[in-house]
Amino acid sequence: MLTITLLIAAFSLGLCAQTKQYAEPHELKIDSLVRRTFPSYFGGRHRFPQLIPENFYPIGWSKDGKFAYYVEPVDEACGCYFATLVIQDMRTDKKIWEFKYSQDDSYVGDRMTGPGDIRSLWKKNQKLFSEKLAENGIVASRSVMLSKTFTSGRRKFTAKMTKKLGPNADGYEDRVNLYTVSLSSPKLGAKKVFTSEDHTKDEFWFMLDAGLIGVIKSPFEDRIAIVAVEVMRGYEGPPHTGDVRITGADLKSGFETK
Repeated sequence: MLTITLLIAAFSLGLCAQTKQYAEPHELKIDSLVRRTFPSYFGGRHRFPQLIPENFYPIGWSKDGKFAYYVEPVDEACGCYFATLVIQDMRTDKKIWEFKYSQDDSYVGDRMTGPGDIRSLWKKNQKLFSEKLAENGIVASRSVMLSKTFTSGRRKFTAKMTKKLGPNADGYEDRVNLYTVSLSSPKLGAKKVFTSEDHTKDEFWFMLDAGLIGVIKSPFEDRIAIVAVEVMRGYEGPPHTGDVRITGADLKSGFETK
C-alpha cells in the first residue's frame, strides 16, 4: 500500500512538473483600425496623433467559451511599463482572472527595477501565467481580427454600437455617458449583448468617444469576442488614450425578429 501511495504521489508531482509553458503572445496590431474608427483624432490640423491605443495581444480561447488576452495600457506621464492579462468568460463577460502590472510599483531608491516590456514580464511570470491559462483550458493560437460585419456558418452578422452623448462638466468636449453593443443577422434577427454603466450623473467621467473595431471568433464554437475601444481623455489633454474593452456574444441564441 505504501508503494502504491508513493507511486501516486510521484505521478502527481510529474504532472505538476509537466504544466504546459505558454509562450509570450504576439501583438495584434490595431492602430489602423483605430484610425479608421476615430478619424477626427488623426491628420488634418493635427500634426501629431491625438489618440494612442493600448497594445493588444490575444492569447487564445478555451473550448468552454473563455478568451484570454494581454494589453499594454498607454504610459501617459510616468515613463513606466504597464500590462494586464485577462481571462474572461465570453458567456457572461465576467473576468475569471486578472493580472495587473505597473512598473511604477518597483522602485528601489530612485530606480525602477521591475520588467519594462512584455518579454521580461512574461519571462518573470511565465510559470504563474501558464498555470492560470492551463487551469482555464486556454489553447494559445494566432487570432485574426474580423470586420464588424462578418460571415460565419453561411450567415452574415453585424456588430454595432449606439452611444448616449452628453456634455462634460468642464464644458470642453462632449462625452459618451453610456453605450450599447448589439449583434444582428438578417436570418436570425438582433440582440443586445452589452450595455455599459451609465455615467450621466458622474461629474468626473471623461470618455470622449467609443467604437467597435472588429471581432475575434472562437475556433471551437459559434462564439465571438467583440473588440471595442474607449477613448479616454489624456492625463493633460491630448493625446488621449484608447482602452480595449471585450464583450462576448454567441452566434446562435438570443436573437429576436421584429
